[in-house]
Amino acid sequence: MNQHMAARRILHKSFPYVDAEDPVSYFSDAGDATQALMYGWLYWPDLVEIHGAVFLALSGNDEAEIAQRLATPLADGHPEWPAMSWVQMVDSYNIFEIQHLFRQSRGPAEFFVDTHRILGSILVQAWQARLMASYPDRQFVVRMIEADASMDLRIEVSQESPPLIPPRGWDGRRRGIIVDP
Repeated sequence: MNQHMAARRILHKSFPYVDAEDPVSYFSDAGDATQALMYGWLYWPDLVEIHGAVFLALSGNDEAEIAQRLATPLADGHPEWPAMSWVQMVDSYNIFEIQHLFRQSRGPAEFFVDTHRILGSILVQAWQARLMASYPDRQFVVRMIEADASMDLRIEVSQESPPLIPPRGWDGRRRGIIVDP
């Protein structure tokens, strides 16, 4: 079943009072402008640039939170943790498990996996377009990764070109930017 047909089936089961054949009809019949405004940042997220790296801002207060976490040596007290490169650290902030983007769920539970997969494929396209529009001189890879033992279905965003350069003070062993006093 193609994505359009699957979306139609999911929307019909979730909103049985809407009499529509085309999934496009649902936003005007079941949604409202306030919902659309709220989801605008999901489809066209703010982007935060810190130390030359781009982060998708999907949590609110992202810039301050990410900057503070990067300045905190996360591996201190965890000698068993392997070192991380700057690229690995940046990429770790740009992984989004689709079902965990929301604290609520709607519709029949049997459609959750399909709903997340369809939404994920839409977000991959939207986020790729957002990054291209904001950073035309850079190349990013935005891809959906199937669930595995470590994480649920997710979207990963990484910068391919130009290569990310670790900021002064980056310590991969401690996993933080260490500033000398």
